[in-house]
Amino acid sequence: MKKSLACGLALLLLGACSESDRSEIYNENNTSVMNGVVYDINEKPISGLCKTYYSNGNTKMKIAAKNGKPHGIGKFYRKNGSLQYQAEFKDGVLDGIMYQFYISGTIHNEMHYEGGVCNGAQKTFDADGNQTAEVMYENGHPVSGYVILNDEKQELTAEELAQIAAQNKDELPNGDVFENAENKAEAEKMTEEAPAENKK
Repeated sequence: MKKSLACGLALLLLGACSESDRSEIYNENNTSVMNGVVYDINEKPISGLCKTYYSNGNTKMKIAAKNGKPHGIGKFYRKNGSLQYQAEFKDGVLDGIMYQFYISGTIHNEMHYEGGVCNGAQKTFDADGNQTAEVMYENGHPVSGYVILNDEKQELTAEELAQIAAQNKDELPNGDVFENAENKAEAEKMTEEAPAENKK
């Protein structure tokens, strides 16, 4: 139920169809990001598939975009190449199911979004694919849920739900994939350019 989408919903996928009459594949070398919108080298919002890469050449993120905003399926990868998140976007916000994966490829979390807000069942699974928890959301707020311990369902208390809400406030993705990608890329560039004595 945690997000490190920086993912990276983190976060992580880019793509769109260009306002030009052709569809292209875009990457960080032929695009720029301003206020969460991706532009091509002619300063037009992109439409088509957008990809970004790690320094080792592995794909970091690939996402469809429309008018410069995420629209369609987005996939976010770890540096080792394994899929970390897959999410559905509509007009720049999460809208549909978002999956978070273990490195092995099995589903860790399944989250449902409507208009950028967590709504419906959020399920958590162990590495073997067994469901371990479920929390129901209404308009971004957890309203009920349970965990499975020793094969027994235990309902979550109001206090536990409040803790989940507080924790998820900062951890669940908000759909600003392009803005997050821009900020993360700048931070990574600054880290790479930092003198060796400043790196940890």
